[in-house]
Amino acid sequence: MCFSLSIFAQKKCTTSNETETQLSEVIINSKNEKKLGTHKVSKISLQLRPINSAHDFLKTVPGLFIAQHAGGGKAEQIFLRGFDNDHGTDFAVLVDDIGINLSSHAHGQGYADLHFLIPETVQTADYYKGPHETSLGNFAVSGAAKFTSKDKAHRNFVKLEYGQYDFARALAMVSLIDKNNFLTKNEESAYIAIEGTYNDSFFESEQRLKRLNTFTKYTVALSDIHKLRTSISTFHSTWNASGQIPLRAVKSGLIDRFGAIDDKEGGDTERVHFNMQLSSNISDKTKLTNQLYYVSNIYNLFSNFTFYQNNPVDGDMIHQQENRRTYTYKGNISIKNILQIPNSTTTFGWEAKYNNNNIGLNNAIGRTLSNPINEFDIKETNLALFLKERIQIAPKLTALAGIRADYFDFNVTEIVPVPQQGKTNSIRISPKFSLFYDATENLQLYAKASSGFHSNYANAAVKNKEINPLPKAIGYDIGTEFKIGKNFVGNIATFYLQSDAEFVFSPDGFEFENKGKSERIGSEASFRYQPLSYLWFDTDLNYSFGTLLDAPKDENKIPSAPRFTSTGGATFRLKNGISSSLRYRFLGERPLIEDESVIADSYFIADFVINYTRPKYQIGLSVENIFNTAWREAVFYDSSQLQTELQPVDDIHFTPGTPFLAKLNFTYFF
Repeated sequence: MCFSLSIFAQKKCTTSNETETQLSEVIINSKNEKKLGTHKVSKISLQLRPINSAHDFLKTVPGLFIAQHAGGGKAEQIFLRGFDNDHGTDFAVLVDDIGINLSSHAHGQGYADLHFLIPETVQTADYYKGPHETSLGNFAVSGAAKFTSKDKAHRNFVKLEYGQYDFARALAMVSLIDKNNFLTKNEESAYIAIEGTYNDSFFESEQRLKRLNTFTKYTVALSDIHKLRTSISTFHSTWNASGQIPLRAVKSGLIDRFGAIDDKEGGDTERVHFNMQLSSNISDKTKLTNQLYYVSNIYNLFSNFTFYQNNPVDGDMIHQQENRRTYTYKGNISIKNILQIPNSTTTFGWEAKYNNNNIGLNNAIGRTLSNPINEFDIKETNLALFLKERIQIAPKLTALAGIRADYFDFNVTEIVPVPQQGKTNSIRISPKFSLFYDATENLQLYAKASSGFHSNYANAAVKNKEINPLPKAIGYDIGTEFKIGKNFVGNIATFYLQSDAEFVFSPDGFEFENKGKSERIGSEASFRYQPLSYLWFDTDLNYSFGTLLDAPKDENKIPSAPRFTSTGGATFRLKNGISSSLRYRFLGERPLIEDESVIADSYFIADFVINYTRPKYQIGLSVENIFNTAWREAVFYDSSQLQTELQPVDDIHFTPGTPFLAKLNFTYFF
């Protein structure tokens, strides 16, 4: 992979600075709709950070943290703007406009697993904060991320990586069509990327993570007007996990912090995407896109959260499974100056999504299923329309106004334990409005007010029809984006988010608890400084305070919601091919229960990457946690019972974070 500074470039990766981000070229204004708001800073942030895995992309969103707590095979837990988004409940993820979040997933609402994504295939990334983007619907509350794959492999290469704890990764990316007029008379391209990963990890019990990803894409200009993009991706993974361990077991010496109470946890999953996107430039003023995609997802997860609390003899292992098929058609048409207003753009969009999903929960003994607890067939339909208008009200004042309508139909058939069926439906109207004022070429002020939502789990929607299955969230942002001199860019914002229903999903029992209304208030600041043409500094500071509005004042804190976080670092890239980055991330203390009597510790971690790139090869070294800090990546406060205990004990349960971990990589270009 080319060093991350060239991730957005369509040119070949070279050792020159032709693809570098120069802050002196950045202009802060509203001339380009895609650059309104904070996207420029976020994209610069991405370019200044080395990308080693798909989930590293998410960490480039200012204020976003992730946590893995299941051996590397399960989707990461996501934290942003005071939200513990679980695995994606309030944070939307899209790849080539395919919705990655899975509604009514066996392990939680909005489950977004990015492990299928091969980092080297990504061409561009966009990030959104808050519920302000009209084209985004379900799950886009705290924010969203959109990734777009490359249309062509500009360079064939093979990449090998090896690291401590038997980490190994091999990747090949090869162009299948490297010239025009192969299948048609028009411009076309095709490539395939294949990635294999193995990792025993740093736990005492080998995790034995095995992952195989493939991605194939064919792009063809059908005519001067129409371009067709077709892609197929496959993903298969198996792994073991040591789970979340109780703090009391570590303190007593029963197990090491890298040990396990039940090391039989783990699972396997596979996912297939088939995607077709047709873009049509009907005229200079009119653009039309149509998309069809299919998603298949098979998932098996073995977990043991409570150890011997429910079954003192055989243990409390459970098995969650799902078999899903998703069919989606979506599109939009964008027309300039339809209102006869100069510099205006009208976009009308539509989407129809159908989910057919079988999920189940079983007891298990050492990964052998013992008896079923629940099984459901879920059929969920989402129909959506949206209208978005960009209007330049005055030479320095631009407005983005939109409205979105989502209709959901839930049809749930319970198979186990009692055969029965339930149905319900709901509509959510989400208005959006943003205002941008270009005070100068290098100073922009903005204000945003929008409504968004995330759908509730289909079971909860059907069982409790008194509660709206599409709880509303309202978000406000006020901020400024600015540039000082030629080489300093910053963004400062204050936000407010209120949610009508704070549903907490318990995956081990398919239970739902409505914590009532909640709110988050916070501030964010991002700064980028480039003192030299080859040297960049960046830092992000984020503060958020969340409360449960329907709870007593002494019990109204939102569990697991981070308050202060910060990331930053320094990056340089020399003309001789040497490039390097030193980065840090800090996650402050956070309450684990509503009364703040139990607090999760903060942590500070630093990582280092250095690459040497020549025309035919690249050699690199990455080191995670260079100070070998002992930290806890995922932390929960629950009850559990060890085999030697007579009753359950409330305790902190955690997954240890990565210790000092070094990896070498070699890439050969051809």
